[in-house]
Amino acid sequence: MSESPIVKSLLHARLVNVNVGLYQFSPGIFTTIITIALLYVMLSFGQWQWDKGEYREQLQATITSRMDIEPVELHLLPESVMDRRFLPVTATGRFDSEHQFLYDNRIVKGRSGYDVYTPFLTDAGYLILVNRGWLPQGRTRQDLPEVSVTDKPVTITGLLDTYPSKGVILADDVNQGTSWPRVLQYLDEDELSAMSGRELYEMVIWLKPDTEYGYVREYPALNLNSEKNTGYAFQWYAMSLALSIIYLLVNTKKRDQSTT
Repeated sequence: MSESPIVKSLLHARLVNVNVGLYQFSPGIFTTIITIALLYVMLSFGQWQWDKGEYREQLQATITSRMDIEPVELHLLPESVMDRRFLPVTATGRFDSEHQFLYDNRIVKGRSGYDVYTPFLTDAGYLILVNRGWLPQGRTRQDLPEVSVTDKPVTITGLLDTYPSKGVILADDVNQGTSWPRVLQYLDEDELSAMSGRELYEMVIWLKPDTEYGYVREYPALNLNSEKNTGYAFQWYAMSLALSIIYLLVNTKKRDQSTT
């Protein structure tokens, strides 16, 4: 099939003809349009990754600085979840020792075990999950660790955080069960509220490492990985530069001196 006159004209039309010494820069209109479109897309992605990296770096610094301030009570916290994340908190109330959760497949020093989450009913009326730390798995899957805790009024301190990410769930109803403590493959606020018989607070407390009522534990290390976004940005910028150089080289030819 032959090209139509309009298409043929567009494909072979030149945008400019610029002579520079022994060379002539003569890019086509069609290739110039395609190149500009690709450059716009690549530079936009690069800028997006750069902005995202800067945001994450600022957020990392903000959250890290929160760990050193004095603990506050839950009802005095900011409204935004991100403004509350990693804020030190204190609460007085009772642990619900009858409804505890074992978050499965948690690895510490190469050994599999469980993170123990215990509901805590504060005097202010909040029911919040407390991560009390890690315990190793028994010899068999049926050999669950002992997770008893006092039911007397206590005061706890720790860091406030969001629920752990679910990740990829390969089956439905994997958290179903009737015995306590309940073994979980993921933590879902709505599911755990139904199991506990009362609505849970939308965030969890990481129990302070040097306090009572916990097991092997340390505060979570937040790494928002802003360097990764910056690296992606430089990749997009490098590809944009490479495309620009290719565009210049392809459309620059040595002039035919016999015609001058």
